[in-house]
Amino acid sequence: MRETIFEKNLKAMEQWYPDFADLIRQGKYQEDDTNIRTEQSQDGELIFRIETKEKRLYLGGKRNAKDPILMWQERLGEIHKYAPVFLMGIGSGAYLKSMIQNSPKEANIILYEPSVAVFLAALKEIDLSEEIGNRPIGFVVEGLNDTEFLPVVQGVLTLETLEFFICEVHPNYKTAFSGQLQKRMKQLMKYIERFFVNFNTRRLLQGHAAQNVLYNLPYVAQGYHTMQLSKVIPYKGAAVLVSAGPSLNKNMEQLKRAKNHLFMIAVDTAVKPLLKQGIVPDVFITLDGRKPLELLKGAEWLPVVSNPVARYELLDQQKGKKIFFFDGYQLPLDLYVQNGKVLPGVAVGGSVACSGFSLLYKMGFETVILVGQDLAYTDDKSHADGTFRETMPKENTESMIRVKGNYQDTVPTLTNLKIYLEWFADYIKGAKERGNFRVINATEGGAYIEGTELMTLKDAIDEYIGEETDFSARIETMESAFTAEEKEKAYKSLKEIPKQFIEIEKIAQQLKKEYQRVEKIEKSKSKCSQSYQKVIKKIKKLTDQCHGYSGYQLVEETLGTAEYILQTEFFYDQNDVEANDLILQTAAQGIAYSEVLEECAKLMQELSRQMLERADDIYGGKDAEQ
Repeated sequence: MRETIFEKNLKAMEQWYPDFADLIRQGKYQEDDTNIRTEQSQDGELIFRIETKEKRLYLGGKRNAKDPILMWQERLGEIHKYAPVFLMGIGSGAYLKSMIQNSPKEANIILYEPSVAVFLAALKEIDLSEEIGNRPIGFVVEGLNDTEFLPVVQGVLTLETLEFFICEVHPNYKTAFSGQLQKRMKQLMKYIERFFVNFNTRRLLQGHAAQNVLYNLPYVAQGYHTMQLSKVIPYKGAAVLVSAGPSLNKNMEQLKRAKNHLFMIAVDTAVKPLLKQGIVPDVFITLDGRKPLELLKGAEWLPVVSNPVARYELLDQQKGKKIFFFDGYQLPLDLYVQNGKVLPGVAVGGSVACSGFSLLYKMGFETVILVGQDLAYTDDKSHADGTFRETMPKENTESMIRVKGNYQDTVPTLTNLKIYLEWFADYIKGAKERGNFRVINATEGGAYIEGTELMTLKDAIDEYIGEETDFSARIETMESAFTAEEKEKAYKSLKEIPKQFIEIEKIAQQLKKEYQRVEKIEKSKSKCSQSYQKVIKKIKKLTDQCHGYSGYQLVEETLGTAEYILQTEFFYDQNDVEANDLILQTAAQGIAYSEVLEECAKLMQELSRQMLERADDIYGGKDAEQ
């Protein structure tokens, strides 16, 4: 007997979640009153039409079902390796298929379906076996295993993966299942409310990132970057990367031996305990826009390697050279591009230690010695003593995940640390494939990093210690990448930045008028597709103009990811009641979005004006570097 689509899907599901598949087989679910009909769209795709007591809707394009999915996937762009992806609604399975096919296997995909009837129909009508068998997909279905929603959310969302968080609602689900979706979205947002409860919270945090980038621009314009650093530091021999893992305390005496013999870079959190022991790193590296300033107390004269989004107050207090690298923000890059120069990049693997490691590799060191890179709770501690507290407390690690240890079978760690662990392993593997590269893990504790050699710090220093070199003095000889004329050009460019946000504000006002036109056309009796086409074309043009400004990147981040607003295929059927409602809803969303865009542009104007005041102080002050 030929195997049904339903059986194929359940067999694929069983390899990951046998208990969930058994619930379906045994009929242990609470049915709902949704009736599902299948149809074929005009472009040949199987689509669902649902009917309830109150609504009749298509879950997918009635005419064109393929193009909206391609546009949707294009909008999402490249999915990060560790992205938590929430798809709200399975529909006819097309969006789920596309996400699975276009995302890394490491991405955590969670499918929430508010209707068990729709979910079962998808399993019976759509062959999803290849996609389901590809990786474990977290299925949460109302009336089937809905109590698992929050545990699943808590299992995949961490502070570190929130940066890559994606949540997408299937077309027409907001109308068809508004009550269930609203409930689940509230639960999801509550769990991550520090980031996503409302726009004001997002603006506060993301706006702070924008503030850091803008306020740091005058420092970037001074022209010091990591390639300049590599020119003055000899890369023969080995370099030491000091992190703040709990094993760092074991190695202080040996690190004293390394000073002025091996180039030493410390992560920001490790600086305080190092200085207390009289160990002054040659530079320290920072990334975090919220790094506590007290961690760098007493380190004001140290040179700092930084990305442009690092905490501006921290850079303000540093009197040593500020050495930047490119991290994806366009405005800092523009200062270099306009002068025909390159702002070199450093890999950002999620932690400051990852970036420090990448920096040493790009500086040309063929051997890197890791110290304090535990990536685990060695002796049940999170950090070395002297970082956040004089004596760091022991923590309960019983519920933590466990990974292979350097000197123990397994050690407790957290999801984010495991991500960094895997990043180190991948980076080292790639570096070794490109040439000679040796990584000595002298942490003397913590988690095992694939591709490293275990060695005590004493033995590593004995092997690589060379002639005494005053690295600090060499860093002081660093020259700016910019000539005096190029610095002046960069400074003049800073003065133009507020104008970008003024123009974006004007575009936002025009966008609002166009969305109001959509609303007016839809409510009129003389609707026609030509009118819609004209407005859509204008909206697209205005949106493209926004993207043409480098400063829009900061606006966009502050706003958060905008919804995919225009679903144009619904604009053509003048007799479709659901399409009419959707168009009006789209127009209302567009108007609201335009208003928020305008507000955000005004915020950026103020921040950029304040940036210019800072630039005047930096360039005009007697302490400004020449």
